[in-house]
Amino acid sequence: AHAPAMPRMPRASYAVTALVLPLIAVGILLVFALMFVMALVTSPLLLCTSGRLFFHFIQSWIWRGVNGLLVVGLSPAWRTEVYLLGDNPGPPRGGRGSVIFMNHRSNADAWFSAWILSKICVEGKYVYKGSLKKVPVFGWALVLAGDLAVEFGDRTKIGAMMDRAKQFINAGYNVVVFPEGTRSPSGILQDFKPGFFKVCAETGCPAVPMVMMGTERAWPLTGLRMGCARVLAGIGDPVHADGPEAWKALAETVEERMVEMARELLDGSGEDSSDP
Repeated sequence: AHAPAMPRMPRASYAVTALVLPLIAVGILLVFALMFVMALVTSPLLLCTSGRLFFHFIQSWIWRGVNGLLVVGLSPAWRTEVYLLGDNPGPPRGGRGSVIFMNHRSNADAWFSAWILSKICVEGKYVYKGSLKKVPVFGWALVLAGDLAVEFGDRTKIGAMMDRAKQFINAGYNVVVFPEGTRSPSGILQDFKPGFFKVCAETGCPAVPMVMMGTERAWPLTGLRMGCARVLAGIGDPVHADGPEAWKALAETVEERMVEMARELLDGSGEDSSDP
């Protein structure tokens, strides 16, 4: 199904910033309080490995589901439309978890992706910069949610993070990755980092492509000013590697699928089809 045409919205304004920024701040504080209470209630789960994984699963749902609802779902300035593209889009149910690969255009991508995945009842552990752990409340929430911190330049810690990601995947939980490693200033997909494509190839888990178009208008890369945005999101069919060494072919296939999905979204949306 195609989305109805809609006029392009303004990029940024102080009025939208004054609306959204307090929602983000209040959302983080409120959700962390809920997580803290739930952590006390479910703390016995931490006594065993499978219980610890489920503990983080609960915390992640609270963190992303409520934050996504408060900041994106209830916002009059930010709208999302989610399209399932393919025959069996999204992470398969049962068995191993999946790695969800998505493009990265905006400071707001974490909130939009959290709301979008919540709408299709998918939870995932996000990969994030290790320095964010030092941010009060926000960093503590990431730790409670079981997210995966990347300590750039420290191979030992990166290896431990990858092993933890495989543990989550083998236990049936999903991992969410921005394979470009950083936000794209132009909107054009940047070179993908190989790490999690290797994880998919080695574990045999599915790679699920996902694209978001329009988040750069919600919160541009430069500055704190935010704008109204209509965000189109597409989730595609899972892709599998042909073997434990076929990660390069897998990365190329996922990139091709993401480009195709973006074109499909734009062609049917009435948005600017010249978007890179």
